[in-house]
Amino acid sequence: MKKKVLFVLPSLSAGGAERVMSFVAQHLNTEIFDPKLVIIGFEKDTVYNIDKVEVQYLNKTRLLTSMVTLFNVVLKEKPTVVISSIGHVNIMMGLFSFIFRKIKFIGREASVVSKMNEFSKMNINDKLVIFFYTRLATIICQSDDMKQDFIDMFGMDSSKLTVIHNPITCTESIIKNHRIGDKIFFVTVGRLSEEKGYLRIIEGLSKIKKYDFQYTIIGAGSQETIIKETISKFNLTEKVLFISYTSKVSEEIAKNDFFIQGSYVEGFPNALLESCTVGTPVIAFKAPGGTKDIVVNGVNGFLVDDASDFESLLNDIDKLRSINPQEVVLSVTDKFHSGKIIKQYEELIRK
Repeated sequence: MKKKVLFVLPSLSAGGAERVMSFVAQHLNTEIFDPKLVIIGFEKDTVYNIDKVEVQYLNKTRLLTSMVTLFNVVLKEKPTVVISSIGHVNIMMGLFSFIFRKIKFIGREASVVSKMNEFSKMNINDKLVIFFYTRLATIICQSDDMKQDFIDMFGMDSSKLTVIHNPITCTESIIKNHRIGDKIFFVTVGRLSEEKGYLRIIEGLSKIKKYDFQYTIIGAGSQETIIKETISKFNLTEKVLFISYTSKVSEEIAKNDFFIQGSYVEGFPNALLESCTVGTPVIAFKAPGGTKDIVVNGVNGFLVDDASDFESLLNDIDKLRSINPQEVVLSVTDKFHSGKIIKQYEELIRK
C-alpha cells in the first residue's frame, strides 16, 4: 500500500517554507507515496503552482481556530506520516501526536530559532518547543547551524534531528552569459524585515565611489517605510527600484550582476540559491543558517564579515568582475539538485 503523507502549512503565500514544501509534495514518487497538501489558510492567497498534488484548504485565518478542523482532517485521512513546517504548526502537530500515536509527525524548522527570536515579535516559547517538538518523530533542519542550535538551546537529542537542505525549485533555464559592465546592477529578494539587514546593505551601497549602480529590492514587509527613509537619507532614491512581488523571480534576478544578502540570520536562503542557479553571483554577510552551505567564496560570490568588509568589496570592481557565471551555476547544480533532495525526503518518510 502507498504511504499517505500529509503536508500541513499555514498558507501557500510567498515564502520559503511554502515554496519548498509544496515543491516536495508534488515531486514524491507517487508509486510509493500518496501526498496531500493541507493548507490552513485560503486558496486566494496561493502564489505557487500546485497542479500535481491534491490540496485541501481549511479557510481559517488563524492556527488556533483551525485546530478542530485540522484534527478531523488527520482523523479522516489516517496518514502514515504528517510533515509540517513553521514553528507554531509544528507545536500543534506535537500536541496531536499524543492522540494519533500510530502516525509519525515530522516537523521542518524554518529558522535558527535562538537567533531569530532576537528579531521576531512572535517568537516561540522555549518551554513549548522543548515539550512539543520532542514529541515529533523527527525534526528536519535546513542547515547544520540549525541542528546545532536545537542541541545547544533546547538540549535536543541529535538522533531526532536530520539535516536536509532545500532543493533547487526553479526550472527556468535562464543562465547569465554576460560579464559586468560599467554600471553594476544589484538585487535582493526577501521580505522587508529587520533580520534581513536591508539597512546595512543600503549604507554599504552609499559608499560606492568607483562606478554607477542600480539596486533592486523585491519584496514587501513591515520595514518598507524605514528602508525608504534610509534610502532617502543616503541620497539613493534614483538608484533604488522597488518591486513588491513578482512571479518571475528567476528572470528578475538574472537581469542583475549580483545578489546581495544582508541577513543577520537565515534558515536556508532560497532566493540566494535561486540566484546561483541562474548564474548571478552573490555577496552575503556571514550569518547563522544555511548561507555558508551555498556560498563558495570566490567561486559563486563572496562572504563578508561586517560593514567594513562589505564596503571594501563593493569598491573592488576587479574582484567583482572575477566571478564566472557558468561556475556560479555549476557550484550548486549537483549539491542542491531537486532529485537528490527529494530522495532524502523519501528515505526519511520510509524510515
